[in-house]
Amino acid sequence: MKRNKRSNLSFFEPVLFLILIFGLFIRIFHLDRFLGFYFDQGRDALVIWDFIKSGKLFLIGPTIGPTMGVGDVPRGPWYLWLLIPFYWLGKGNPVIPAYFLVFSQVLSFAILYFVFSKLGEKFVAVSSLVISVFSFSLVLSSHWLSNPTFLYFLSALFLWFLLKIADEKRWAFLASGFLSGLAIHFGGSADIFYPLIAFLVAFIWSRKLINLKNIFYFFFFYCFSLLPQIIFDIRHSGIIRKGLWQFINSSRSFSFYFWDLLPSRISLYLDTFSEVVWGQRSFLFVLFFIAIFLVAILKSQEIKNNKYFQVILISVFIPLVGMLFIKGEKGIIYGYYFTGFYIFWIVFFSFLLKFISKGFLGKVVIFLFLFAFIGRNLYLVSRYFKYDYRKYNPIILEDQLLAIDWIYKDTTDCNFNVDFYVPPVIPYAYNYLFKWYGFSKYGCLPKEESVKTLYTLSEKDDSHPERLSNWLMRQDTIGKVEKEAIFGNIKIERRARI
Repeated sequence: MKRNKRSNLSFFEPVLFLILIFGLFIRIFHLDRFLGFYFDQGRDALVIWDFIKSGKLFLIGPTIGPTMGVGDVPRGPWYLWLLIPFYWLGKGNPVIPAYFLVFSQVLSFAILYFVFSKLGEKFVAVSSLVISVFSFSLVLSSHWLSNPTFLYFLSALFLWFLLKIADEKRWAFLASGFLSGLAIHFGGSADIFYPLIAFLVAFIWSRKLINLKNIFYFFFFYCFSLLPQIIFDIRHSGIIRKGLWQFINSSRSFSFYFWDLLPSRISLYLDTFSEVVWGQRSFLFVLFFIAIFLVAILKSQEIKNNKYFQVILISVFIPLVGMLFIKGEKGIIYGYYFTGFYIFWIVFFSFLLKFISKGFLGKVVIFLFLFAFIGRNLYLVSRYFKYDYRKYNPIILEDQLLAIDWIYKDTTDCNFNVDFYVPPVIPYAYNYLFKWYGFSKYGCLPKEESVKTLYTLSEKDDSHPERLSNWLMRQDTIGKVEKEAIFGNIKIERRARI
């Protein structure tokens, strides 16, 4: 009997490996063209560039941001430190670290498959792998050169640790402390509930792990991830502590008007869940999910006997409930706040499919779902590469580099100024691209002192077209347009100063 099972695994595992390779391929295909390189990416790249070129050490990373109501409290530098080797290997090319983040996401899918296969949950392992690889939403998120992208890998590890905690593994409980701290430097939103989840899983299934010694080590490893920020805070008169205190005391940060937020949050949860698991928002999928969830509840005894599903259930619902009390900016939070739990949602859904898979009708339903899911998402991916890439990334790296090439080829002596209109105003992306691409290819940078030739580069601004219009009118008072070019949603004008 064991020999037959092994032969079945030997037959399917090469197929699943090919699925993983396909998932990697569709994520790196034309990534050098379609990569979005904006405000955040330019800001991060400038910090890394300064470190590579001058050894300028830094102890903080990107700010958590105003949308969580935290103001300018910085995360740790772990994300930027992580990317340093890849910017160095690529000689400043942001596509190389983007490749690394893509690989880390695909690796997280492999971890899921490995973990649940070893636990004997073969159906969950396979369905989680298939959904993760083909989900159009996850393909898009892999093209995001930003700190949440690495959360796929961290959350896969954290999920593995949780399952080991449920099996009374002390090392997993302590390791989850460090991972809980590390995660907030990459997400900093729903991931704040990682420690609560770890303790709750330990309390339910491995209560002997909850002792003073283990609790001390858990929070020691948690705080170790905060060490760079602690040093920075001490050296800068408690600036981080002041920001956190303002966040805790701010009426904008937390809300106890549970029932006021509930309808909008449930809508957000269902929309985001639909995007992650189905690949896009779909009311029909939401109905399907609710239906199979209700069917699974009817099989309560099977749920009661499945410890691993209960761990997933707790891990899914704690952040959903907890985020009901985070007010965010103007009562709004965003779906990407839950990036650290996307993998949990896929596993949760895979368990639901397993619970309805008994019997002929259940197998038919699952077959039809997977057939529709793969077909729909392959269609969305193909459209993305052919037509829709500008819909999701209005400004792409290819157009930015073409614009910079046009400027350098249009001038003969590198004696020019450049001015930018870039939502949201600060042109970090172009500051970096000129510093890396422009200088490395053409050997010079735009002049800082005022010269006769001025190039104005503006990006299309659908949200505030009046701001772009006013900026262009102001430029008309500075220089007369002599020549112009357009690359996608980027417009360049050569002006002679008046």
